[in-house]
Amino acid sequence: MSYTYAPGAGHRRIDDRTAATEEIASSFRGLPEDVSHRQVLTMFKRAAPYLGIPSRLVHVVDTLMSWSRPVDWTTGERPIVFPSNEKLSGKLGIGIRQLQKTLTSAARRGLIAHRDSPNGNRIGSRGKDGRLIYAYGIDLSPLGVRYQEFVDAAEQGRAADVRVNVLRKRLSAARRRIRSFAQLVEDEAITGIDARLVVELSEMATRQMREVRDESRLMACVEQIESRSAELAKAVTKALASSGGPSTDSHSSPSGEPNDAPITTTIQPENAKANYSSGLSEKSGRAEYDVRNERPQTEVEKDLKKHGIDPEFIAAVVPELIFFGGTSPTWGELIGTAERLVNQTAIHKSVWDEACRLMGQKGAAASVIATAHKHSRGDVDRPGAYLRGMNKNAASGNLNLGRTFHGLKDSVRTEGMRALGTGGPCSIGQLALAALGRTGSIGRRLL
Repeated sequence: MSYTYAPGAGHRRIDDRTAATEEIASSFRGLPEDVSHRQVLTMFKRAAPYLGIPSRLVHVVDTLMSWSRPVDWTTGERPIVFPSNEKLSGKLGIGIRQLQKTLTSAARRGLIAHRDSPNGNRIGSRGKDGRLIYAYGIDLSPLGVRYQEFVDAAEQGRAADVRVNVLRKRLSAARRRIRSFAQLVEDEAITGIDARLVVELSEMATRQMREVRDESRLMACVEQIESRSAELAKAVTKALASSGGPSTDSHSSPSGEPNDAPITTTIQPENAKANYSSGLSEKSGRAEYDVRNERPQTEVEKDLKKHGIDPEFIAAVVPELIFFGGTSPTWGELIGTAERLVNQTAIHKSVWDEACRLMGQKGAAASVIATAHKHSRGDVDRPGAYLRGMNKNAASGNLNLGRTFHGLKDSVRTEGMRALGTGGPCSIGQLALAALGRTGSIGRRLL
């Protein structure tokens, strides 16, 4: 006899988990009147992620439910379906052997039970009223018995999702706050604070917690990062208080900008305000500097004169920023425009004063106008830090403002030609430039 040589061959293997599932199935007495088998399937699908049930088993149960009828879930009946392995594997798109392993896994997880015929085949028959006369195959009763468990798991899972989502938002907020303070440390050149380490820790924590649903672990991580954020904020606030406060320009130029370099000075810049009357600026706060002097008084102004950069040239390059009464703007009007742009672009007054000290008012005005123009084009994100970088280059003698304006001129002319050639829209500056080109000599400066 075959069992003498291979005990158990041809018989379904039973272990403690499948035996427990059989007991669950035997306790089925029908669904409550207000619950349908479709509701059972819906709640099972909602609860599956929280119960750790793989999606492949959800797909199997969903497919098996398609052969079940409402009458099978009433009192005195058993929801048994009997598709062949060939038909079921075709529906699922998997092989017979993989199907057998999947059904075994579903039985071990308490989702289905087996009711085998004497010859091991799945078979059944229904009467005229649709009820099963006899059936051997896959018993779905455990799903009905566990219905309330699925309901509770889905509700608890949704509540946990809300709590986890709140913790993740707290973690993201703490990370953003850390990055903001780290940027402030860099912009203000604050020493003695290792903000980079705190940023790296927050980034690593965010990555590691991305798929974690353990609330205790997530809470511990959030509290640690929030503590780091508070410590960094306290250190930065203390450092700024001792140095006289932060700059208001919280936006610096994008990474990769040539002049994107923060600068701090130990010398208090002198007042560089000028008074204006009919476009003519009188002496500034520094007695040795007079904006009415046509001769260059700083190295930056020498560079501007060398490259032919005068008020007319600047107005031709950035007409959308320059507002003047006649066809020939003066340096006084440009300095007034620059002071207006300093306020509009949130450049701190100390940065403007430093520019006036290093470049002279003409050079400072040209630098601010170039910075504002680049900011309006989206090339510079934080004008204050960008101007500080120009101050640093001016202090070291590496600022080539004349070449900068010639580059802007070429860019404006190229964009205008491209827009005219393609029929695309022109920028405000290009439209203003076109109008000036028809009415005065300023427009011809770019030709």
